Amino acid sequence: MNIQKLTILLSSVLLPSLFYQTFLLSQNFVQQVKTQKEIEKISREIESLRISVSLQNSLSNLENFVKEKNLVKAGQIKFVEVLEGKTASK
Repeated sequence: MNIQKLTILLSSVLLPSLFYQTFLLSQNFVQQVKTQKEIEKISREIESLRISVSLQNSLSNLENFVKEKNLVKAGQIKFVEVLEGKTASK
């Protein structure tokens, strides 16, 4: 009879503890998933900003190059296909 009471006592203490630990574990899992999604979102934003900064630097460099070479905007572009072994002239 004494072992039965001890088993009931331990079960009444350990079972709620098990439920509480399971609850904490599930909360941590949900938080981890949310954090991972946030990290992915921020990573995409960072990559977008890197591309944006790169393009801005490229465009400003291009603008400086155009000014240095005194180039003007073309009104029309014509393409000529040069076949192998042929010479193109205008």
